[in-house]
Amino acid sequence: MSRKTKMVLALAGCLVILAAFAMLMIQTIDQKILSEAEMKKMISKDYNGNITHIDLINHKQDYTMTLENANGIYQIIASSASGQMKEIRQLKSYQKPNEKNAELQAEEAAVKKVSGTVIQKKETSDRFIFTIQSKKELYQVEVGKQSFKVLEAEKKKPTSKEKKLTKITVEEAIQIAVKEVGGTVDDADLETFSGMLVFEVELDLPDGREAEVLVNAYTGDIEGITYEN
Repeated sequence: MSRKTKMVLALAGCLVILAAFAMLMIQTIDQKILSEAEMKKMISKDYNGNITHIDLINHKQDYTMTLENANGIYQIIASSASGQMKEIRQLKSYQKPNEKNAELQAEEAAVKKVSGTVIQKKETSDRFIFTIQSKKELYQVEVGKQSFKVLEAEKKKPTSKEKKLTKITVEEAIQIAVKEVGGTVDDADLETFSGMLVFEVELDLPDGREAEVLVNAYTGDIEGITYEN
């Protein structure tokens, strides 16, 4: 093959490549891009809310939109040619906690204020009310429903109903007392000690002495032991 023929073939090859590239560029330029109105209409079919911002990105290949509804604010990215969704993510949430979550948040605030065991829960229109048995006292703690802040925390005397809300039984309290000091049970009653509900377990010891063991009615902890001759 002559040198001239080789040059002609090489030139022809270059022209073919240039032509293909030009056609590709023309197709890219002529590719239809959905208008903002068309894109908003397509998105609105699948997502409730108002589109507050829309713009072309990625060399006009995609639309980015900001959508706001009752649940929050979202960023949406979709193809500018087909409208196909590529990405959606929540930027801000407007969802309010449900009643269970609200109660849990309020309880966390109450226990943070008064460390102890929650033995009773009530609620009014604007607050949650918790009865908490602390290490030494019984408290009533009130927490706002909207702010989740402690509105009031004060000591209280246990009611007859609260006396029944113990976490351990008298039998379990007796077992705890006997395990601690030994002896045989003479009597066991539910009493109030320094504002705290306890089982007062009286025991006769092998050496002839008597022991009085105070067992926390909620935690099972021993709060005090008194020996008598």
